[in-house]
Amino acid sequence: MKSKTKFALLVKINSFALLGSVLSALAGAAAAQTASAPANAGAVVARMGTVTLGTAEVQRMYKDLPEADRAAVQKDRAASEKWLRGRLTAEALLREARSKGVADKPEVKARIADAMREVTANIVSSAYLESVSQVSADYPSEAETQAAYEQAKDNFKLPAIYHVGQIFVKTASTGKAAVAAAKDKAKKLAKQAKDGDFAAVARAASEDAPSAERGGDVGSVPLTNLKPEIQETVASMKKGQISDPIQSDKGFHIIKVIDIQPARTAGYEEMKPRLQAIMRQQRQQQNAQNYLGTLAPAASIAIDNAALDAALAKPN
Repeated sequence: MKSKTKFALLVKINSFALLGSVLSALAGAAAAQTASAPANAGAVVARMGTVTLGTAEVQRMYKDLPEADRAAVQKDRAASEKWLRGRLTAEALLREARSKGVADKPEVKARIADAMREVTANIVSSAYLESVSQVSADYPSEAETQAAYEQAKDNFKLPAIYHVGQIFVKTASTGKAAVAAAKDKAKKLAKQAKDGDFAAVARAASEDAPSAERGGDVGSVPLTNLKPEIQETVASMKKGQISDPIQSDKGFHIIKVIDIQPARTAGYEEMKPRLQAIMRQQRQQQNAQNYLGTLAPAASIAIDNAALDAALAKPN
């Protein structure tokens, strides 16, 4: 059943998190004008001249990143280096600005004061709003959670998972002779693997070192995580089967399907903690909206449009 309620259940926007990101940005701007945290606490992670970033500072910075950015920093070394360069550059700029007395200028002090007032007001307001919009401990009930699961069940489908192993043969170059030599080697290894022990052949001959150490075991992944050239073959294979060599842009892959977990719908018990967290989050958001509606009903607000136009026409 697809309804507005179901759609709302899947929306995970947290108004408090959004407000928190705004506060973080304001606080960061204010902090940059006032004082910087010790950048060399713990082992030095990055250095630019006399500017250093220590372990503690990097951990604090990492914790403050949005989840998607944290994932990028973890997985992509180029992204992590760019992130650190940016922080070192910002610290160097701040030091130079301080050395020039910028922080003591009246207009800069005024901007710092304005930022701090806004940060303080937002923190106090958001803390109070959170306190008056708390959700009762018994929400959602088992019946409410079960109903939400049934309503959104179609969105909890999980793809088939393939536990695969591989024997990999690199192509030395893109030249015809090199490709032909690699293909011939891969065919011989495929025959050995089919006639004997796949894991032993992988350990002895596979040119993908990490998986070779595990007897060719790549792990359990959905089909979409495999190279596009391999996906169609793997999807047609049965448990225990070993493929003929499959060519990719890097070389030839001999694949063994070790096990298959069929596509399925995540069960109620699997989804229950996540569902309850989302439902509590949405209830708190609704409580906050209701409270704000009571605090400032639309009928009680009067706006003088002429005065507004004049104010906007002549900003300070």
